[in-house]
Amino acid sequence: MLITRTPYRFSLYGGILDYPEWYTQNPSVVLCAGLDYYCYQTVRSLPPFFEHNYRVAYSKIETTTTIDEINHPSAREVVRKFGHGNHLEISHIGDLPAKSGIGSSSAFTVGLINSLNAINGKYMGRSELAITSIALEQQILNEKVGFQDQCAAAFGGLVIIEANKQGINPRTFVSSQEYIKYIENNLLMGFDGVQRYSSVSSSQICKAIQDDPSNKNLIRLAEISSAGIKAFGSEADITEHAYLTKESRNIKLLLNGDYSNLRTNELIEATERAGSLCTRVMGAGGGGFFVCWAPPHNHEAIKKSVKVKTWVDVRFSKTGSHVIFSE
Repeated sequence: MLITRTPYRFSLYGGILDYPEWYTQNPSVVLCAGLDYYCYQTVRSLPPFFEHNYRVAYSKIETTTTIDEINHPSAREVVRKFGHGNHLEISHIGDLPAKSGIGSSSAFTVGLINSLNAINGKYMGRSELAITSIALEQQILNEKVGFQDQCAAAFGGLVIIEANKQGINPRTFVSSQEYIKYIENNLLMGFDGVQRYSSVSSSQICKAIQDDPSNKNLIRLAEISSAGIKAFGSEADITEHAYLTKESRNIKLLLNGDYSNLRTNELIEATERAGSLCTRVMGAGGGGFFVCWAPPHNHEAIKKSVKVKTWVDVRFSKTGSHVIFSE
């Protein structure tokens, strides 16, 4: 039996540019991070005296005799590809709620691939783990997903990813611990209680890319991403990050349709009146977690400005998906 721990994703620069509809036609650079909040998966070989051959526990509990009967899409296809014919029991729990904009689905996939490789005595490096997970989600599950969620889950910490039609190249982005702490202290994450499937917003974004591949908004997003990554490299002040993020947020609201979402507009307007330099919804859109670029002395006023489910301190992980217990 073993337990793996896999971080969720915090997007910084380049969201939307990580969809294959864009990066296979336009070279892209994305900066993201693994959050110091995790999904945990316990995996063990199932003893032969049970009537079922597979047990998968998440928000539901499934017991099946065949792989095809597993309803959870990612669990089914990961077990099919990496289970090596073993009968398995898989349990999942998470620090943060699913379907909320922090890449929980990809963290599940990355963690389970890592788990099944480990229980079979195999090792997969961070880049291979990320790229294998991307391929499974995009090509086998046919999901409308980008590549940054899987890279953040596999690597942890700050991750820079370059992609083009030749492939995807993730690597650790080096920054001083002092600057990382400065960035963490000037971010505040809230959860509005809305859980949604990202596929709706993702499909709308992909359609916008396909309908107009020369879209000026996407070209501008690429320019903002390059400028933001450069700002991280030079350890710029948060006001510069907030300015760039606000411009990219406004473009994203147009592309995913959230510009007319009353709740999203309420969160943005109320928190920015209270001292947030920029507020944006995380993930593809539609609700869930949102993040405020704001100096620490404004955090309490921001928390009082809107009624949400909970507030979360932003911390970046030190490691990516790895085994934390094995026997």
